[in-house]
Amino acid sequence: MSTPASTAAPAGQNLLRDRDFLLFAGGQGASALGDALSKTALPLLVLALTGSGLHMGLIAMLTTLPMMLLGVPAGAWADRFDRRRMMLWADVGRAVLVGAVPLAALLDLPMLPVLYAIAVPVGALYAVFEAACLSCVPSLVGRGRLGEANSLLSIGNALGYIAGPALAGVLVTGIGGAGTLGVDALTFAVSAVSLMLIRRPLQTAREHPPAPMRRQVLEGFRFIAGHRLLRAALLYWAAITFFTAPIIICATYFIREDLGWSPGVLGSIIAVYAVGAIAGAVLASRIKEASVAVMCAGTVLGSVGLLVLSGTASLPLALGVVLLAGAGESLSAILYSTLRARLTPDELLGRVTTTAQVAAFSLKPLSVLAAGIALEATSGSLTLAVIAVSCITISVAFAVFSRRLPTAAAPEILLPPTLTPQEVVR
Repeated sequence: MSTPASTAAPAGQNLLRDRDFLLFAGGQGASALGDALSKTALPLLVLALTGSGLHMGLIAMLTTLPMMLLGVPAGAWADRFDRRRMMLWADVGRAVLVGAVPLAALLDLPMLPVLYAIAVPVGALYAVFEAACLSCVPSLVGRGRLGEANSLLSIGNALGYIAGPALAGVLVTGIGGAGTLGVDALTFAVSAVSLMLIRRPLQTAREHPPAPMRRQVLEGFRFIAGHRLLRAALLYWAAITFFTAPIIICATYFIREDLGWSPGVLGSIIAVYAVGAIAGAVLASRIKEASVAVMCAGTVLGSVGLLVLSGTASLPLALGVVLLAGAGESLSAILYSTLRARLTPDELLGRVTTTAQVAAFSLKPLSVLAAGIALEATSGSLTLAVIAVSCITISVAFAVFSRRLPTAAAPEILLPPTLTPQEVVR
């Protein structure tokens, strides 16, 4: 199908005054609030139902499995079909599925089977949504403003994570974990409405009819294979994601089981982390060029904070190092996503983005399962410490290795046939 030409925000216009960008950011901020509620309430709910770190790991594993199977095809769909409709249907589907949890509680049905039943379809819809969402930002704001847009979106997400965990602590105490997940379902509806109100196209016009699916997928792989810096950055982030994927469940276990702190304290710690993430996003917005060295430094900074957290029983110190961790990890994530988008033309952005997602999340099911086993066998403290040390080691090694990599785009011989060297964003 053909798509209209992109009418990205004018280069001189303040994105905070751009109607379509604000709608998009507002919808994603509401979704982030719901995610923060869910990520705080769901582990607490599973822990309350089972008392088991293994069940926490199993449900997290089932949620991440669909990204392995659907990630790359979803990227091709995002380059082939209407990204707005993909996101809309994914929001509606997740609202219905997550809404089944409070409904089960209301009908006095067993909730654990419901949580297991919805894990895979919710993960599948997440894969579809992410493929479209991560691909549409360059068309929405223009490639020259990617860094600014990513920073503002990250600040919006972080604001959701400031309010969300604290609100989740109150809601879990007042209406229970299942009711809190019902509030999360409502935020998907808010995201869907915001998408319907955006006037600007969320992808550029195609000069040629889309290639067959198999060829589209191969084009994405071919572009990544020919771009040494992009390929190395994707592998680096995959390794980091493997170790950081289970942080939420590990931190929840550490705070509740190892230290015996309340759900309210857990919510406060996650909220402080989000404040740090805002600081990292503000710093990232002031960096004109995404740098591998600064990206790795951000990961190291966040990991040092996590390492100190794993060894403390002092709440003031925990809040301080979590603030540091949020700033470092936010800075690193924004620079990575900006670098990846700037190196990829819009025609391939969906496929490259979701290939990166698959690379990052393909081992996540194993990661969260291993974390669940580690929590049962050792402690939350030791598991968090291993995560932190691993991320520091990988980041230092990649920063040294990346100095030998060229920063230019892929060689012409490896570009997809429908692209010219001039179309590749350098």
